[in-house]
Amino acid sequence: MGYKVRIGRTDGDSLVRNRLCLAQVSGLAIALGLGLGASPVQAAETAATAAEPAAAPITDIVVTAQKRESNVQRTPLSITALPADLLKQNGVADAVDLNGLVPGLVVSTSEGYERNLAIRGIGFNVPQNDSAQPSISYHVDGIYIVNPVALNTNFLDVDHVEVVRGPQGTVYGQNSTGGTVNLITVQPKLGQTSGYVHADAGMFALAGFEGAINLPVGDTVAIRIAAQGTHHDGYAKATQVPGTSGDYQLSNENSLHGRITVLYQPDDKFSLELRAEYARARNNETEGKNIFDPNPNPWEQTSDWPGKLQYDNDLFSATANYDFGFAKLKVLGSWQMVRQNGSVNEDGLDLPTSIAVYGYTDPTNSANVYNTVHDLQYFYHRSTAKTAEVDLASPGGQTVDWIVGAFYLASDYRVGYDQYALNAYPVTGDPTSLQNQLYPIVTDPNALGFDSPNGYYYPYFYSISYLTRHSWSGYGQATLHVTPALRITGGARFTHDSNTTNIVDYAGSPVFVAQTNTAWTGKVGVEYDLAAKTMAYGSWSTGFKPGGGNISANPVVLGFTYQPETIKAWELGVKTTQLDGKLRLNLAGFYYFYDQLQYEGEDALAFQGGVANIPAMHVYGLEAEMNAILPAGFRFDGNATLEGSKMTGHYQVLDNITGYNIDKQIFARNPAGLNCALPGLSDTPCISQDIAARSAAYYDVYGNPAPNLPSVTATGTLSHTLALAGHSSLTTAVQGTYRHSYVNAAYGDKVIDGVHVYLTPGYVLWNLSLRYKPEDPNLTFSASVKNVFNTGAVLGQFTNQFGGEVTRQYEPPRRVVVSAEYKF
Repeated sequence: MGYKVRIGRTDGDSLVRNRLCLAQVSGLAIALGLGLGASPVQAAETAATAAEPAAAPITDIVVTAQKRESNVQRTPLSITALPADLLKQNGVADAVDLNGLVPGLVVSTSEGYERNLAIRGIGFNVPQNDSAQPSISYHVDGIYIVNPVALNTNFLDVDHVEVVRGPQGTVYGQNSTGGTVNLITVQPKLGQTSGYVHADAGMFALAGFEGAINLPVGDTVAIRIAAQGTHHDGYAKATQVPGTSGDYQLSNENSLHGRITVLYQPDDKFSLELRAEYARARNNETEGKNIFDPNPNPWEQTSDWPGKLQYDNDLFSATANYDFGFAKLKVLGSWQMVRQNGSVNEDGLDLPTSIAVYGYTDPTNSANVYNTVHDLQYFYHRSTAKTAEVDLASPGGQTVDWIVGAFYLASDYRVGYDQYALNAYPVTGDPTSLQNQLYPIVTDPNALGFDSPNGYYYPYFYSISYLTRHSWSGYGQATLHVTPALRITGGARFTHDSNTTNIVDYAGSPVFVAQTNTAWTGKVGVEYDLAAKTMAYGSWSTGFKPGGGNISANPVVLGFTYQPETIKAWELGVKTTQLDGKLRLNLAGFYYFYDQLQYEGEDALAFQGGVANIPAMHVYGLEAEMNAILPAGFRFDGNATLEGSKMTGHYQVLDNITGYNIDKQIFARNPAGLNCALPGLSDTPCISQDIAARSAAYYDVYGNPAPNLPSVTATGTLSHTLALAGHSSLTTAVQGTYRHSYVNAAYGDKVIDGVHVYLTPGYVLWNLSLRYKPEDPNLTFSASVKNVFNTGAVLGQFTNQFGGEVTRQYEPPRRVVVSAEYKF
């Protein structure tokens, strides 16, 4: 791997239901399957004789996890494929709803506007640095989606979702160190008029629709039009926003999403698909409840800030296929734009509570007070990207199956942050009187005013950055069929990535950072058919994620750049289907050697944090997935993981809560106050005092666990299908999910003021669903109860690197949803 840097100055009810709940579901399934005095096959035959309907069959899904079509059970990877019916049964609207459905997958939200994916503890640990790249690549119909903010877009007209675990450094390349998520939409079909309409209604004023229509145009063209809209009131509320009677909605939704896909296929050899897609959302701020919020209700936030989020996503793409006979050529291209702006309450509190929690009075001198602490932020994001990819693959079934390809990416990203610390509003009691310096007009940083008439409010972090990235790579992979039962795979990829960061910060001169990374990654694998429907596999693979530039202009310790992170992964697995397709069991074990983990770090100088690298980490685990058709119309689906990790490199860090507690003591004792953190705007001795005190608080992370890695996760769904008159049926399902607690940051489990500040609590969640299929096979009616016991489960936890706060987003409260769908 090559690594070059150029720097130049250019001017996230508690656990009231214990772990036995999930065991009850699993135990019932086992009892039904094993304790009825007959084999599962005999029991199924008896059920059929009694005219009981069979449960939904275990279907084989064709996936594209290796850039070629293959049966999911014949693909030598840890991969979960979720078909559209399963997504609808579980109410999956976007990426966050995948929690619990995939082994090792944790999806969270940071700062209310960004979705973060982690698989087996490998994820996006640096959401506050816009130059950083995700560790889980996301694709829609094969198109790599560049900006992780695009995960805010709801799923639309989905055929299935593939989640591949483990580094995919050959055919998917950089940013796939943890795995990849592939969203496959329903494709246009020649010569048929078909489609569906789907409607949802429920609590919190839920009103949603989704529909699609497939239209033939002659013999060679088909058009598919899909659209979706969702409205629901807030799942949480801010209780202190003036003029709202304590009911300012948080985590509400008002979104629209549309897609047009045109297929041109004049013959069996050539096809061309053109897609145009647009999504938008106009929502209030997402819940971010402070861990020190005095209100114990998980869905009430003591906030006075009327945060808003605006989101727009445009995607234009094309896919061309040509079959040469000896090989198939695929060419993909896209143009993408993501625009997002708004404001968020970083501390999640109102002004008086924020001062009470984060303010400081010197116990030795009551005159020394620091209370400029209420943390509010405006932000502006705008990114454009172009991607191009070409691959040539053999038709399959040969002695050697092969694929070669190349990929190119060019992106630019303009970001701005206008962050305030205050102890009073410009107009007393009116949060909206705080000026937005960034949007719609970006203020010249030289024209910013940093002090109110009485020094009560001013931006303490103001930054505008322009980021670019260019990346190209070439790859190849081949599978040798040594015997009909034995196959060996090898592949390699070369990546060249260059990026630039232009930082304009109020606190100093502009800074330009440029970095180039090159890397070889690859894979060696072996697979062997132990029986007709049992395959064992093993692999060694590597992955790479590029480095980049920080958006802080005056770091003292962290530096202006951070290095790439790399992974070496061993995996062994078994996939088997038994009992005439009535039982499927997939098992996998893995061990990762991770180097230069990118994490969001504190600098010795306050508010100058950024991305840095922890030298080494090991991650290991076991995971299992099971589907079983049981007697008398029952079915069980479940997954479970056992995982562990350890940072094996010695590295000194300062956690943000400790750092902030030091800052406020220094700020209180100096007339410059918050200006102690602003180089050039305050006296040097004050800065020196803060740097010295923060530097003394650094500690070694050796032995800490990986962020976002629960040691145990498990989900089980027990369903039953009951035959009714006239060939109709009713399917009932109960689902239980357990997730163990985990740390959300590299700092480990630290207890400060009696609170485990970086520990995301575990949870048990229960869901119920009913699905009625009338005699008309085109109709479906369903109802579900989500979060049956109204559990205050923490879905995700966010640590604000630039303000010292830790906030949480909770699973929405109990809600009932009814749905109807008609296919034609």
